[in-house]
Amino acid sequence: MKYYPLFLDITRYKCLVLGAGGVARRKIATLLKAHAHEIIVIDPYCTQEVFNKAFWEEYDCEPAVTYLQRDFVSNDLEDIRLAFACTASSEVNGNFVKICEEKNIFCNVIEEPERGHFIVPAHLDYENLVIALSSSGVSPAFTKALKDDLNNWIAKSYVPFLRLIKILRPLILKNVEEHKRPQIFRALVEKSFREEIMAIIELKKFHELHRKLAQVLPESVVSKIDDNEIFKLKKK
Repeated sequence: MKYYPLFLDITRYKCLVLGAGGVARRKIATLLKAHAHEIIVIDPYCTQEVFNKAFWEEYDCEPAVTYLQRDFVSNDLEDIRLAFACTASSEVNGNFVKICEEKNIFCNVIEEPERGHFIVPAHLDYENLVIALSSSGVSPAFTKALKDDLNNWIAKSYVPFLRLIKILRPLILKNVEEHKRPQIFRALVEKSFREEIMAIIELKKFHELHRKLAQVLPESVVSKIDDNEIFKLKKK
């Protein structure tokens, strides 16, 4: 299966999750993190109290969802844009997908992804940097191993560097003439310069950072950098 990669803004989407077990709760947690407009959870067997308790223990927060302890009916899909079949029953999931298809609603089937319309790939989420990974079903184990490798590599240097760019960007936009900005943004991420900046951040030699940045940034920007923000670059 060859998938089309896509990052989706779901802040205006109403989503439905069928099932309330551990797999469903993981899916709900990712939807909450992406600020889904509304999440409806339906499960005839799990009480809301049990669901809330399990979610709190796993994610240390209250699940902001509409919870319905009953069987699913087709009218539940009214105004739904994304649906997720997370039950332990292949038959229930299959019937759910068919109804979604009839209503032109994209449905993801957790345990049997080939039966659905899309997959949610393994991904790494570092504030402003999100990386999605998929082996197109060839080897989920390899995808997980690659995710672990990338996490060890990226979290150490690239995430703090991106935090720095987030600090600098508004200062550059405000204090540098428009025609000069592209050259500055390119210089900041040029390989050798970027690696030197990442090394300075990794070693927490923040006193050297202003000097290094002054090689590509005008004084009108460097002088306005908030040192309190710089000290937070290596936060977890």
